[in-house]
Amino acid sequence: MDPLPGGCTCGRVRYELREEPIAFYACHCTDCQRESGSAFGLSMVVRSEGVALVAGEPKLFGVRQPDGLHRRSLRCPDCGTRLWSEPVKFPQIRTLRPGTLDDPRAYVPYGNMWTASAQPWAGFAPGPRFERQPEDLLAMVRLWQERPRQT
Repeated sequence: MDPLPGGCTCGRVRYELREEPIAFYACHCTDCQRESGSAFGLSMVVRSEGVALVAGEPKLFGVRQPDGLHRRSLRCPDCGTRLWSEPVKFPQIRTLRPGTLDDPRAYVPYGNMWTASAQPWAGFAPGPRFERQPEDLLAMVRLWQERPRQT
């Protein structure tokens, strides 16, 4: 694949996505709603090696949430755009925010989780819907890999 460029709102931090995503889905949990300021968040899971910085240096932010989970995200130190998260339990992956790609239409999400907390007026991405997070953490990866391909 050709690298897909992306970056923050102000342009200080730039990166390239150099590999196909492992998974790409919509999450309707209240944490994603709060973080995105919208009805859901989009999560594009990629291997750590698949994201390369080409300009600037993002700042690492960590927060412990009320449920005790620790979240880490990399953001532009100037404009605050969240570029990706680094799951503490899975350092080999990044959860890219696909809206930061220069062409966010390059991929279509497939699958939805935490639909039990979805806003009643919001639509869903194509694919299956899980009321909560799937018990099997690889479920979203398998769904993405097995999704119907657009022609």
